[in-house]
Amino acid sequence: MIVDSQNLTFVLAAVFGLVSFFSPCVLPLVPVYIGYLTGATIAGADAEGRVSRWFTFSHAVALVAGFTVIFVLLGAVGGALGMALNRAIPAIVRVGGVMLVVFGLRIAHTRWSIGRWIVTALIVALFAFAVNIRETLPNRALMASMFGVIALAGFAWPVAGHIVLGVLAGALNFLAIWDGTGALLGMPDLGGFTSTFAAIGESALIALLVAWASRTELFYMERRATLSNERPRGYWTSFLTGVVFAAGWTPCVGPILASILALAATEQSIGRGAALLFFYSIGLAIPFLIAGLAFNQLGRYLPKISKYLPAISLVSGFLLVAVGVVIYTGGLQLMSTLVPQVELESWLLGILGGGG
Repeated sequence: MIVDSQNLTFVLAAVFGLVSFFSPCVLPLVPVYIGYLTGATIAGADAEGRVSRWFTFSHAVALVAGFTVIFVLLGAVGGALGMALNRAIPAIVRVGGVMLVVFGLRIAHTRWSIGRWIVTALIVALFAFAVNIRETLPNRALMASMFGVIALAGFAWPVAGHIVLGVLAGALNFLAIWDGTGALLGMPDLGGFTSTFAAIGESALIALLVAWASRTELFYMERRATLSNERPRGYWTSFLTGVVFAAGWTPCVGPILASILALAATEQSIGRGAALLFFYSIGLAIPFLIAGLAFNQLGRYLPKISKYLPAISLVSGFLLVAVGVVIYTGGLQLMSTLVPQVELESWLLGILGGGG
């Protein structure tokens, strides 16, 4: 039987996606993914601690859909438009990293005193400064301060307090990424490579996230709404989390994704390029969906472990905070340079080269 070469390419793209799961960029996020599913499952429980059988799996599907959309868009736009989308990836990564921090704070939903939140903000800021080794010292300090401000927004401030913290976080991000900061302040080591218009837009989104989405009363309103009816919540959050994960993976999942993108760019149709990245996403999604399906078993035990739910939510939330900081600071890309790639990648790339 003769196998059509185009169909073989699709199969190989799916295999490449499966192998990418074991790359240094993706595998470390598995505990974060499990923690996120834990938080989603707990939030989806009713007043008696029960959760629908397919609730967690559906959140896994929503998250997978998020990173599939990004990869399919990359494949569809391929050439010139692909370059434009690639230029937007850094902004998606930074805004997405902040979004994960905000979501993590909401999942934790602690009612700590202001003193504890100040200590937490200092710890988050120190962590951000420590992992952000690619930037200059002034930029590291600015970005660390920004994450400290974002963490401080986890406290149940009045609306005005959240607005002030949001504006401050946006301003710190703007100073760190704007290409004119160094000249304006007379500090050559300060600022980034982002144009004025793009820096304003990105910083405004961050300000909005911190000012609005981090308001703890919004989280509690969502939780009360969930307990009052049986409709699951948070699928949009899961989808956006998948988008952020994809943006964080894109620069660093190794030669496999780069090769798939290069192959997609050579295709004569947008549909073929999109299809290649769709099959790549299917392969990458398989382990995540299996984990989500198996995780449904947690629903049986929620009533028994109800006394541990605050601690589980706390750990899950701050695990998401940590990965948000790492994504924003480019830690995933750095990880890919420090950890050897799986040997299977080279073998699969050889097959791709031989088949092309």
